[in-house]
Amino acid sequence: MAGSLSGEKLIGRLATGIGMGKIFTQLDWAKEQFVAGTGIDPFPGTVNVILDDPESFPVWVRLKKTDGIRMNNPNDGPHDCDAKCWPVTIDGRIAGAIVFPLVDGYPPAQVEIIAAENVRAALDIEDGDTVTLTLGG
Repeated sequence: MAGSLSGEKLIGRLATGIGMGKIFTQLDWAKEQFVAGTGIDPFPGTVNVILDDPESFPVWVRLKKTDGIRMNNPNDGPHDCDAKCWPVTIDGRIAGAIVFPLVDGYPPAQVEIIAAENVRAALDIEDGDTVTLTLGG
């Protein structure tokens, strides 16, 4: 990650995704690359945060331009894609990683995060609650 972004924050609200993260995080190739690249053996699913803090948008735009930790999908089906990851700390308590799918049309304010535990249960949070992601893990 670009060192200049370490410690910066992305702030948004917890939202329910479409359920694809649960499948994706448990694929053998994805799990292997998450563990190798981020040190995280992901809990099934991703945490979706919709950025609604105006100061977070420029940080998110700059972060997406950095290399990150590359996830290379070995498949080439219509729903297969590569991704980039960056380590974060979720609400100052849980180590996680942003997963950014490299696809056209990905929602510009959506941030997906993996963690080794059930983030919703561990932080006792639900849809609409504010979540702070600190870059750099």
